[in-house]
Amino acid sequence: MQIQLLIPGLLWPVATLLGPASGLALEGLATLLGRGRRELTAFEPYDRQLARLFGVHGDTLPMATLRRLGEADAPAPEPGRHWLCADPVNLSFAREHLLLQAFPDEELDAAESAELVAELNAIFADLGRFEACTPTRWYLRLHRPTAVTLYPLDDVTGRPVKHFLPEGEDARLWQRTMNEAQIVLHNHARSRAREEAGHRAVNSVWLWGAGALDAPPRAPARQVQASDPVSIGLARAAGVAFGAPDPAAALAQDTLVVLDELRKPAQQLDLDTWRRGLEAMERDWFGPLAEAFRAGRIDTLRLTAPGDRGTLQLELRAGERWKFWRKPYAFDALLKSIAPAPMQMPDAPRPAHGAP
Repeated sequence: MQIQLLIPGLLWPVATLLGPASGLALEGLATLLGRGRRELTAFEPYDRQLARLFGVHGDTLPMATLRRLGEADAPAPEPGRHWLCADPVNLSFAREHLLLQAFPDEELDAAESAELVAELNAIFADLGRFEACTPTRWYLRLHRPTAVTLYPLDDVTGRPVKHFLPEGEDARLWQRTMNEAQIVLHNHARSRAREEAGHRAVNSVWLWGAGALDAPPRAPARQVQASDPVSIGLARAAGVAFGAPDPAAALAQDTLVVLDELRKPAQQLDLDTWRRGLEAMERDWFGPLAEAFRAGRIDTLRLTAPGDRGTLQLELRAGERWKFWRKPYAFDALLKSIAPAPMQMPDAPRPAHGAP
């Protein structure tokens, strides 16, 4: 029996804090790290690693199509259907830069999202139809395909927008569309009401994820466990059984488990939420999996943790079960081992010969 864990956000951004997991009781994770073979590989975007597990390759992935397919009300897979993610964002000036910030799930409600999407549909009916599957996950179903390169929202969040403008044949169309959407949303009564109440306004949308799914993905395991819509969309397109993460069910058959609870806290540098999520993951997953491995219920366990500087790869095979001399390896020690070396200040120049 084989289990593959994919855990984005497990590696806290190494440039921001040393010892983020200090003081946490993570015995199960330490056991897995100590028994298994560890490797830190080169940086690769998380979405590309996820897609590759399903046999989907390429620099441009149809993330909007996949994410829409993973929503609760997803339509049946249909060749030739084209989508864009059109997520609500806040744009604000910081000095001379226009910065973009995404909204946490709880910051918007369904009623205001529905009103804003209705306004967009009244203005941009020639392009397609906007829809809000959740208050923070919006889509644009296109009337026709588009030839454009659009940057993922995660890549742009907190950064100057000018570095991530659309590229390609239809770049002008989508740059103009985002500019016009910014005007429409900025002037909307809902946005003004949010600002008057001291909340961030929904004053733009970020379009991304263009492309179509040319061929169906392949099943990476007998079942997929995930809660994020991209993973669910991949599983649905591959025709493989899927469900919410459940350790007991994962131990029943070969399973790919995507645990993304730590991803947003790591991106947003929300240390308290990240530490609470890590403790829950130890209780629900690392501890039970370490015990199942010791008991011989798992033949192979692989853990992949994409981070901002590299990806942690961990593999445990049945033969590692008997290597009792391998001691637990603390997770906090692992994080410290991959942190950048402290900056060395240059030595002060020596005084010239004969100087006092």
